Amino acid sequence: MNRIILLLLIGLTLVFVVAGVSLFIVKAVRRRIRSRATRRKNRFIDMIGELVIRGEWNARVFKRYASDPLFREVLLEYLRMISGADRDQLVSVARRMGMVAEYSGELRSGNRNERVRAAEALSEIADPETLPDLVFALADTVPEVRVQAAAALAHIGESRAVKSLLVALDQQDEGSAQRLADALYGFGAAAVEEAARYLTGPGKYRPLVARTLGLIGDIRAEDSLLQALDSTDQALRIRAAAALGRAGTPRAVPYLLELLSDTQWEVRAQAATAVGRRLDQRSVPWLKRALSDEAWWVRHNAAAALVEIPGGSDALRLALDHPDPYARDAAAAVLLSSGMAGDALGDLTSDDPLVRNPAMDLVMKLIRAGKGAFFINEGLPPEMVHRLQHVGQE
Repeated sequence: MNRIILLLLIGLTLVFVVAGVSLFIVKAVRRRIRSRATRRKNRFIDMIGELVIRGEWNARVFKRYASDPLFREVLLEYLRMISGADRDQLVSVARRMGMVAEYSGELRSGNRNERVRAAEALSEIADPETLPDLVFALADTVPEVRVQAAAALAHIGESRAVKSLLVALDQQDEGSAQRLADALYGFGAAAVEEAARYLTGPGKYRPLVARTLGLIGDIRAEDSLLQALDSTDQALRIRAAAALGRAGTPRAVPYLLELLSDTQWEVRAQAATAVGRRLDQRSVPWLKRALSDEAWWVRHNAAAALVEIPGGSDALRLALDHPDPYARDAAAAVLLSSGMAGDALGDLTSDDPLVRNPAMDLVMKLIRAGKGAFFINEGLPPEMVHRLQHVGQE
């Protein structure tokens, strides 16, 4: 019995030894492969970099390594980083190598991973000749393929593809739609005409497109955005109002001011911010009234808009004596956060009464509005804060 147990123990030991040796060998081989792959990759990086620097596009060199996945990986990395004529040359090389045609063909592969990889590669290459294949891929069953195809179309920047992207947008779930809208933004000015037309239709994601138009900031979208302000869709009114802050002209200001009376506070808040961006003095009286809005965000946005508009800061100073405590608080908070209160504190020691007296008046009003702690934290002695508060109450 003891002999059998001894033999079993010896056998188990041998198994563990063999397993350990095998594991060591496997790790060593992996390290060697990684090391060789790293050396090869570095060689490819140097090789392509040298050709880019010299402007020598030796087709034979590229053809030799066309089937090497590591070489392709490096080539795609270069395409991410360079631009202009060098990039155009490298795309031309990738086309002659057959990479572009191969990836385009893989967009129709039955293998999901191949389609994703192909779409990602074509997004980096951004070859205008692949436009029909990328439009086809917008209907792929895999979200990542659709998103990468949209990104590739945006990199190409061909305005003809925008309509196809907007058609595909309505077929997406909310998450994918957001990513396709990001691609729409990538088209820049080329997207404006079709995107503005989309706003006037029954599109499922009109608020998302309105937001994108605002980010692009092209005034050609103004008419469609103004029309969207009359929509019964609250989300669309919110996004259109916000967009007009960037993609609007002075013509949009009266429409935005009307929105300060909208039934939804989110719309009023965005309208306040938008008119602030327009820097139009016509909006000052409207924003002063909005300081008493029932919604905190509307009051805050109105105060923040006033501080940006010429003459608006004077309205904020006057609002510190407003009978509505909420209006006083909104004005005081923005005067503090904008740096005006800090500037006034520094001006208290000025020898010029034309500088010192307005600063003293503002500091006293802010202290009376309950912001004395700010000045104490900024180094004003507590007893002086108390005295100024008392003077302000006289």
